[in-house]
Amino acid sequence: MVSYRTPLGYHQKFGRALTDESGPSYGSRAPWQVKSYLEYQGKKFLDRFDPVTYVKLTEQMDSHDVSRGRGTMEEVLSHVEIPVCVLGIDSDILYPLREQEEIASWLPNGELKIIHSDAGHDGFLLEQDQVAAHIKSFLYSHD
Repeated sequence: MVSYRTPLGYHQKFGRALTDESGPSYGSRAPWQVKSYLEYQGKKFLDRFDPVTYVKLTEQMDSHDVSRGRGTMEEVLSHVEIPVCVLGIDSDILYPLREQEEIASWLPNGELKIIHSDAGHDGFLLEQDQVAAHIKSFLYSHD
């Protein structure tokens, strides 16, 4: 869950603030706001997902390969003829921008659009204005 945002994003949102100034300001019992946030998000996550299902889902995401048994990724993507808009987030560490750049370069009609965000992977959720502008621009140019 920590990899969905960047260190800068966490710092800007929480800094080193505590939820309760009367508690200890150090150690594992310190009531850090960021700790409280992550615990809350973790509990919400567990309420929504069965842990085994989540493990299986992440295994599939991590091992997904459109080129498996078909050649190299470059060879496979070179056969995609339709226009493709590839969105990459400049601070995403889960799906790094360099991977999106690579994919876009292998698509004959691929266009890379970069979302600028300090929010890491969550940028695709939090930067809706940029996402919408890129998608609209792409759709209008391929009408």
